[in-house]
Amino acid sequence: MKNSYTLITVLTLLALTLQAQTTTTGRPGLVVHKPSATPALTADLQRRNMSVTFDRILQSLDGHLMAAVAASRKFTVLERDAGLSAILDDITKINQNIDALKGADYAMLVAIDSFVDATDRMVDADTVLSKRRLQLSGQVRIISGTTAEVLDISNLQIEKTDVIQSDSAVSSKQPEARFDEMMPLLARDFAEKSFDRLMGVAFPAKVLDVDDGVITINRGAGFFNQGDVVQLFGKAREVVDEDTGETIRIKGRSLGRATVSSVEPNYSQAQTDGTFTVPIGAEARKAQ
Repeated sequence: MKNSYTLITVLTLLALTLQAQTTTTGRPGLVVHKPSATPALTADLQRRNMSVTFDRILQSLDGHLMAAVAASRKFTVLERDAGLSAILDDITKINQNIDALKGADYAMLVAIDSFVDATDRMVDADTVLSKRRLQLSGQVRIISGTTAEVLDISNLQIEKTDVIQSDSAVSSKQPEARFDEMMPLLARDFAEKSFDRLMGVAFPAKVLDVDDGVITINRGAGFFNQGDVVQLFGKAREVVDEDTGETIRIKGRSLGRATVSSVEPNYSQAQTDGTFTVPIGAEARKAQ
């Protein structure tokens, strides 16, 4: 347990250090809401006496998420405060209190709705074979800080398994020690997938090549999966509001959809139906 808390502390310090080195020039402002459990999951965890254990996972998830954002050097991370957190806790309040997000181009909300910690044991005369499965499921929402529009909603699920063989006659603390190792890995993977969703909205995937209805997109494994449906848009434009001096990014018109047919480490290919033209540089977003 001590090692887990040490890791959380290191991640938090890393995030703060990198954030302090970040300048605001040309970088979108971002509010990262502290990850939380849904009310239903909170009640379930209390019933199972797992609230303390799950709180460690939330702390680790928060640390990994902030570290990923800061390490990217793509955003200016705005400070959290109690008032803003209360607004972000209730999605219906955001539109009514949009001024509270002033300075933020995006708000990122992570709500965990399921946590599974299940162990199956097989016992024979001399040994115990234990298989422990940890599963974390939740929803990531990316919200516009200027319009309160929900730009992306993604349901994510991460699972880790561990198998331990031990002497049936000897009591062992090995399972709990292994849990301390698995927990930050579970949180790290969930944070990385959440960050991928943020990057997909703030810095959309783009079409690199078009060949007879097959398009190549500059995002690969970890962002797209085979079979994903992609919505394609023309190139975005930036215009300046003469009244406020604010630069506004206008997404291009919708072109059509394509289905991801193959995924490589750093790019994906998708098939269109051939009824529309896709220009190089077109934006590709997961269809909702």
